[in-house]
Amino acid sequence: MDSKERTLGTRASIFKKTDKAIPELEEPAEDVKRPPQQPKRQRIKATFYLNPEDVLAIDELQSNEFRQTGKKPERSEIVSRAIQVFKEQQV
Repeated sequence: MDSKERTLGTRASIFKKTDKAIPELEEPAEDVKRPPQQPKRQRIKATFYLNPEDVLAIDELQSNEFRQTGKKPERSEIVSRAIQVFKEQQV
């Protein structure tokens, strides 16, 4: 049988069960310490129409925070923070 006639059914499986143990799986896993996460607040979907420069500003803020923290915030989170800052300035 040449290589063109070989089908998946005639090939040896790479997932074949064996009696060999995997050493990493025999040892208990270490507890991963994660910082406590705050429960997410309920959000309401709202649609707004923004100017192109506003969208660019949100994207820039998102990129800057990603560079600083390594975590990319959601656009909604950025807009929410901006609204809260604006609200505080109004008081």
